Amino acid sequence: LCLRDEVADLERAGCRVVQMDEPALREGMPLKEQNKDEYLQWAVDAFKLSTAVAKPETSVHTHMCYAEFTDCLDAIMALDADVNSIENARSGNETLEAFKNA
Repeated sequence: LCLRDEVADLERAGCRVVQMDEPALREGMPLKEQNKDEYLQWAVDAFKLSTAVAKPETSVHTHMCYAEFTDCLDAIMALDADVNSIENARSGNETLEAFKNA
């Protein structure tokens, strides 16, 4: 909820673009496949809770890097961010191709 308060404070200060870095979709993902979906839902819900206070005129951005995201692409899309910035330097373009085909 601290991030939610921060978004509200930034808007009150006049910011109309808010970037929430690293929603930790890959970094915290459980190793056990059976726990993956529950974790990803929790991560998406936490991101949405943090950004839900943003006004419609505020653009919500997120940035993720240094991971392969094709196995959590649905969760990235579910974040409902206005802009997703993805570091693609190590994926051999697989991530960009996955987004293109999503």
